[in-house]
Amino acid sequence: MRITDDDVILKMLKEGKTQKEIAAHFGVSPAAICKRVKKLLPPPESLQDLTEKEQAFAVAISKGMTQTDAAMTAFDVTTRASAKSLGCTLMTKPDIQTAVGDLMQQQGLTRTYRVRKLKQHVDNRDPNVSLKALDQSWKLEGAYTEKQVHVTATYADLVNAVEDIDAEIAKLEEKIRVEKSKNIGLLVEDSDQTD
Repeated sequence: MRITDDDVILKMLKEGKTQKEIAAHFGVSPAAICKRVKKLLPPPESLQDLTEKEQAFAVAISKGMTQTDAAMTAFDVTTRASAKSLGCTLMTKPDIQTAVGDLMQQQGLTRTYRVRKLKQHVDNRDPNVSLKALDQSWKLEGAYTEKQVHVTATYADLVNAVEDIDAEIAKLEEKIRVEKSKNIGLLVEDSDQTD
């Protein structure tokens, strides 16, 4: 068994070293460092501000799950569509964003590390890889946020419009029913008078 020094591990983490770099320093596997870091570092305080299910969601996201899969894991949802909606809603909450960021930081996935990794892929010779990496960099920057908010608002407007239309249809159907009953009543009166 190889020896690691907890104080050195913590110092290197504070310096922004990745768990992979720390593992190379000690000559151990990154998994060994990951396990040690989990024992050395308590869960971030930001995680304590969340409900139990929100904590499970944040942990699942920090482990690489999609928002939909994390919502299905942490919450009692019946369909993928509801999980997708819930996941999107949860990720807009600042407390959850902070907890996910803190968890990722604790696991060595700092913003600097991710940007460095992304830069390597942006510079890739394969245009498909490069374009995908550029797309991810724009997402990381938040360039798509306004479009997402606009789409969400448009969807909400559509739902409200459909509900309004349904209400108007119900009113019209009621008027038609009343008119039909009046017409039937008039027809009955006319037939009584002609007899």
